[in-house]
Amino acid sequence: MKHLLLVDDDSITRTITENHLIKVGFDVKTAVNLEMATATFRKQHFDLILLDLTLPDGNGLDWAKEVKRQIKCPPIIFLTSHTDITDIRMGFEMGGADYVKKPFEMEELILRIKHVLNDFNTGSGQERHIGEYVYNPTSHLLKHNGQKHILGRLQGGILDELSIKPGAIVSKEKLLQKYWGDANYFTSCNLDSVIVKLRKHFKEDPSVYFLALKKEGYRLVIYKD
Repeated sequence: MKHLLLVDDDSITRTITENHLIKVGFDVKTAVNLEMATATFRKQHFDLILLDLTLPDGNGLDWAKEVKRQIKCPPIIFLTSHTDITDIRMGFEMGGADYVKKPFEMEELILRIKHVLNDFNTGSGQERHIGEYVYNPTSHLLKHNGQKHILGRLQGGILDELSIKPGAIVSKEKLLQKYWGDANYFTSCNLDSVIVKLRKHFKEDPSVYFLALKKEGYRLVIYKD
């Protein structure tokens, strides 16, 4: 059983999330502020931390920096309503494993938790087979027929979102808010450009498609014989 620390001062979000995580098999400890989180963190080992950014007694990013100094620091997934690209960038640059914007779907959160735990346990990341390609979501390394290419942060992040659950639609709004912090004409063009680049990376395999769905978002489709 994996042990999770959930730090969130929103009682409704905390309770719903805790109950759902317990229901699917996780052991969950909760904290309503950073002081409580620190005390709980010192008492036992955790496999993963779910951390809100805005808490009554401080900023979650500052607390995460302190935790990251520990020799055996668990991965951290930030849960927040923040859309400021600076906060998002800081979260990833300081080693955050993922960044999930509130409100979120529980199914998505579970998928992301399982993905991060798999990466953490293997040390090198769990490789995903995307058609004839092999992709490592931790290092953003894409391999095909002996060729290797490391994707940039945006390309790797967007591919990660689409390949977590191939065939599922990922909304354009969600991608824009998570990676650019705003949804407007210019950021939309930037996202479209990333999708075009991903299509070029996978051009050697005609079974892999990146579909743009008007007013819905994007979908990674892998056709199999």
